[in-house]
Amino acid sequence: MNRTVFIALGCILLFATSGSAMVGGPLFTIGKQITSMTVEGTQAEMEVPIAEGESERSSMTSRRLFLIGRYGLDSMLDMDVKLGAADLTFDELGGGFSEYSSSPSLAWGVGLRAGFPSEADYQVIASLDYTGYRAEASTAKANKSISSKYLWQEITPTVAVGYKISNIVPYAGIQKPYLFGTRDYTTFFNGQVVPSASGKDSYSDGEQDIRGLFGLEYRMPDGYSLAGEVSTTSSGAWTFSVGLAQALR
Repeated sequence: MNRTVFIALGCILLFATSGSAMVGGPLFTIGKQITSMTVEGTQAEMEVPIAEGESERSSMTSRRLFLIGRYGLDSMLDMDVKLGAADLTFDELGGGFSEYSSSPSLAWGVGLRAGFPSEADYQVIASLDYTGYRAEASTAKANKSISSKYLWQEITPTVAVGYKISNIVPYAGIQKPYLFGTRDYTTFFNGQVVPSASGKDSYSDGEQDIRGLFGLEYRMPDGYSLAGEVSTTSSGAWTFSVGLAQALR
């Protein structure tokens, strides 16, 4: 079911961008008063705390699909707004409870990106990206279940260096995600709500590892560009993104 929803959204987003005439890609800044559109799919993995303040961590996976609109505020400064869908899966929530896995739900975000050219074909990029979405699912153990609603939010600063080689732009850099949000949870025992074990918590996690970032952008005819990007940590958690972009002049 989740896969079907993401495929349907992908078709809708691709159709929405097919009528535009665009140039430029997601790495280099696009230029003053230029507007770009990108369809981007991402699978992200992180190691997150099972509970606030605890050292035990769980593997988190999230699949995202976004339509991203970008506008050049100045020759070397862009901002973007994104809208799409995301899901959320935890391998475990501790205490022997089953996997937590939500269906795709509305996701949103904004970003700011500055480019600093050192030579004609080089550019250093500094960006700050915010992503948010809501996730709802239940996890169970014997006669007990917990229904959790997350407001999941990420802020990710990134620094990267790209070099243009004809129509290909390889780039590399580092980034560090910061997590914060809230969790509303309701505990059930034999189908009955347990008020004393239900409530609302806020969470934050600034302990995410710094990630190495590697990407490749290919400039195609008619102003299209296709990019793939991978980031990874020393513990093996990784994120993979692929995007198709165009930019209106």
